[in-house]
Amino acid sequence: MANIVFAFQVTDVAAEFLSVLDRADEPAEVVLTGQEWRHVVLPAAGADTRIRHLAEIAAGPATGPAWSPERIGPGDLHWAHNPADWRREQARSGLAAALAAGSAGPVRHSLGHAGHSQFLIDAAHPLTERQLRTKLDLLSAFGSGALPSVDAGRNHVTQSAPSCESFLLLGRERAEHLYYLMYSPDPLVDVPYDPWDFARSSYEKERMSATRDWVRAALPHPGASVVEAGACEGALSELLCDAGLTVTATEPADDFRKRAADRLAGRATVTAHTVEELAGAARTPADAYLLAEVLYYLDDPSVVESLATDLLLVTAPREILEAKLRPYFAGSGAACWSVESEHELLDARLDFLVDGLMYQRKRGSVGLVCRRR
Repeated sequence: MANIVFAFQVTDVAAEFLSVLDRADEPAEVVLTGQEWRHVVLPAAGADTRIRHLAEIAAGPATGPAWSPERIGPGDLHWAHNPADWRREQARSGLAAALAAGSAGPVRHSLGHAGHSQFLIDAAHPLTERQLRTKLDLLSAFGSGALPSVDAGRNHVTQSAPSCESFLLLGRERAEHLYYLMYSPDPLVDVPYDPWDFARSSYEKERMSATRDWVRAALPHPGASVVEAGACEGALSELLCDAGLTVTATEPADDFRKRAADRLAGRATVTAHTVEELAGAARTPADAYLLAEVLYYLDDPSVVESLATDLLLVTAPREILEAKLRPYFAGSGAACWSVESEHELLDARLDFLVDGLMYQRKRGSVGLVCRRR
């Protein structure tokens, strides 16, 4: 049995996996995915000796075969980067390890640098003062390249050397799910079903229920027609159908649109049109257009002026409303649209993005009822 660490580069081993290698009585190996899966068997020693040995070997020419899944031994424990790491190379390394070693069981993924998300961890390894000093000395020896550049909005540089190394135990599907949430679209992973956990998140269920009630109240009569742009898998569209509305759901992404079509079969029209297409050749007249958490993704919000409706319903988080939408509706959009009302659909709160694993601050939602002048 051996501890096998998959890391993008040597500095990552020191920064995230020192506690794993500081077990002199346990065999240890490292696979450097950033060096074409170079495989290094480490001596029986503490982390300082092992990682310095690894650095020396990695600096020279490769002499042995690269690691392959055939090398998995009975009882081996596999460690890798977080597939949701905001550093793309490390995230890809973690995903690749999950795909390659996952057949032997779940992989233990380092918490790493995961932006604004937090996780339910499976194991935490607090470092002793000796271990932390070893980590800091190693990272200093590797030079400034050991530390990522500071992005004040997402990361503090001291997170590059945590004094408590935390790990997530993930199967292949969850590893792919985390990678998708951070880096979609990406051909490395398929689109998971319900990737934002609309069906299980208490926040998302409340947001969609509140949106349905608000839309129904804004429309002139039962059975009124509404075009929902960017319908994803059709979760909100289904609620609108349940409320008696005549729904056209548009979703340009193939995977989502196919799922929406299955979900809404016989109840709603599903098309592939983008907002830009709906404003042009694919004009679809309706009593109202609903842009739920969509408008702020548009490069030019003025495209909504050409939609075939006199009633525009828009939802967005409060900070997006203030930063992007209100300036449009109070500025150039004021010639076309009158904002009749503003309704707080729900407040910001913490909730799971991946049920039971990954959580973050959900930003809340505000609804604007806009009437064409």
